[in-house]
Amino acid sequence: MNTKELIDRIFKEPGVKFELTEFENLGKSIDDILTIYPKAASTGKDAGKTKYYLKSLIPFSTGNEEVQVYAEGGKSAPEEIVRQLWVYKLMHQYGYQTDEIDLEKGVQFGTEIGTKAADIIVYTDATKLTPKIIVECKKPKRKDGIEQLKSYMNAKGAPVAVWSNGEDSIILYRPYPAQFDDTLFDIPKRGQAPKDVLEASKTLLQLKKDFNFKKIIQDLEELVLADSGKDEFNEIFKLIFAKIWDEKEALENRPNKVVRAIALE
Repeated sequence: MNTKELIDRIFKEPGVKFELTEFENLGKSIDDILTIYPKAASTGKDAGKTKYYLKSLIPFSTGNEEVQVYAEGGKSAPEEIVRQLWVYKLMHQYGYQTDEIDLEKGVQFGTEIGTKAADIIVYTDATKLTPKIIVECKKPKRKDGIEQLKSYMNAKGAPVAVWSNGEDSIILYRPYPAQFDDTLFDIPKRGQAPKDVLEASKTLLQLKKDFNFKKIIQDLEELVLADSGKDEFNEIFKLIFAKIWDEKEALENRPNKVVRAIALE
């Protein structure tokens, strides 16, 4: 099987909740970006079996340069494919360099013995002293993934983090010491700070018109209204009504008005 056939097989397996629609605009097809190849196991209980490995775009923090993603009759690893596509996106769309990125980097929680590992950590520069962005691709369930991201951001001091399953994603922003919010419409590029993204000017006509309404409601429930003590339905209804009225009035009278994201206090 070639790379395209393997990717199709992995993502069509029953129970796989990952997708690849987030990477449709990378400028190259996914099978041109990634390289998956077979290797026959020579020892152990799997001797003679063929396993398929993905060549990592940058070495893992452990030094490994490949990772198993598929085996006949065994488990597949769609999250590894999503991770590598995020690495490609970070480098080619956002300008980060290979020496500014770590894969599977340990995250220490206080005095806890042992560590967990973040899928991707992007640093402000090649010294890798100041974490800037954390990307997590392991959790198909939004709520679990978001909570894990928050713990990583706290532990590493990173102001921005992304949870993604390749289709659905959310960007967390923590303007220290404020609470987490989702006011960033995109992650900062190399050389940019989060405030540069927040302060970028856009007119109403430049705003994205395609959106996932279910995702917006989930974001409001999980980030804005969580533990607020408010009736979620009533609060979300108020926001939707205000948004519809504001956009209608603005498009009719002020289509070139500049809009900005406002961080929640």
